[in-house]
Amino acid sequence: MASERAALSKKLRFEVFKRDKFTCQYCGAKAPDVVLHVDHVHPVFEGGNNDILNLLTACVGCNAGKGKRKLNDNTVLEKQRAQLEELSERRDQLEMMLQWREGLGDLRQAEIDAVGAAFDTLSDGYELNEVGRRDADKWIEEFGLRDTLDALETAFRQYGEMAPTAGGSTRYTLESVSLAFSKVGGIIRTRRVGVDKPYLRTLFYVRGILRNRLNNVNEIQCMGLLERAHLAGMVLEDMKVAAKTARSWSSFRQELETFIEYMESDDA
Repeated sequence: MASERAALSKKLRFEVFKRDKFTCQYCGAKAPDVVLHVDHVHPVFEGGNNDILNLLTACVGCNAGKGKRKLNDNTVLEKQRAQLEELSERRDQLEMMLQWREGLGDLRQAEIDAVGAAFDTLSDGYELNEVGRRDADKWIEEFGLRDTLDALETAFRQYGEMAPTAGGSTRYTLESVSLAFSKVGGIIRTRRVGVDKPYLRTLFYVRGILRNRLNNVNEIQCMGLLERAHLAGMVLEDMKVAAKTARSWSSFRQELETFIEYMESDDA
């Protein structure tokens, strides 16, 4: 007994067109060059239904020429089977990616916990708060766990200050602990830059001399001039001497600018 042809909804037709990339599965013609229809693989008159697996995209010419003949070309069926297998594979890969991301999240939390434990040990009992954990997460993301832990230890050595407690022992002050932790990112960046520009450590030292001795030192301008002078040929030890004997920031800056101008004009 023949089945009645049920009308296809606009949504179902759209899903079929999307699946088939708006391409006739018989001849390969594509919209908008041709008008597309939704055809039944297993004809309705033989009991075919409107399940999406029984539907495919056909141009008006191919659909009209097919009539009520059952499709004998297995190529279309193989295409559908391949599409279903691809969809299944995509779903499986998506699930694996989600599991992988969850695993990365667990690993990151373990790394943040490791920074928190190191902080607790180095500070002798201070606990890393949520803001600190977010900073640790950022440093781990940018620099990695090992460099973060190494910089944390260096920061406590350089900036940690001990003070006596009520019980007679000594402990890092809260202010110095906060300061040390705030310096971690800068320590890592300085180390990274120092690999490519080993002279920068000395330039920072020279800038520190100037900052401690003189007023109104423009620190950004200072670093730029120091690097230009060094690259132009000024010896680092001479820079140290000049910084220790300079009468003012303006006179030191003038000395550098004169040296740079002379060396660069000589090169030209």
